[in-house]
Amino acid sequence: MPGGMMWGRWLAVFGITGAAAGILWWLAAPTGAFYGDGKDYIEWFPRDAVLALLLTLAGVGAGLLALWTRRRRRRNGDGTVVPEGVLVLVLAVGGLAGSVLAWRMGVFAGDLFGSPPSPMENPSMVFSLRSGPVLVLWPLASVLVLFLRSLYSYAFLPAALDHEVGSSR
Repeated sequence: MPGGMMWGRWLAVFGITGAAAGILWWLAAPTGAFYGDGKDYIEWFPRDAVLALLLTLAGVGAGLLALWTRRRRRRNGDGTVVPEGVLVLVLAVGGLAGSVLAWRMGVFAGDLFGSPPSPMENPSMVFSLRSGPVLVLWPLASVLVLFLRSLYSYAFLPAALDHEVGSSR
């Protein structure tokens, strides 16, 4: 597969997953589509926690997809294997972009389909994200999956690699 085609697929994965996570956030979170009232500040934390859970799941999924794709390409011999440093960079930047897209899609859906609480004393009562650091959970989760796989392979596979190296001499 040509390199540009691979990057285009990754861009599509992050874009579609981010948009879906944003819509799911608006549907499932308190003060979103189905339940809750924006005036109740106690519901703001669970609203952010729903997005945090969705972004963490998306990050784990992206990391597992990257490992599966890499393994499949290595097994089939389809072109060059992407170096791990490049893969980490792609997962981090793509995950951050997907997180921002999810946040903006959820807020957009809330603005478009939601009804602001009345009376609205403060604009922060509408469907929004109160905790910005939630957005780094997707890239952290996907890079953590890659890190744990590398840690596992370095901890348990060196004996097999030494055996292969020794037999090729």
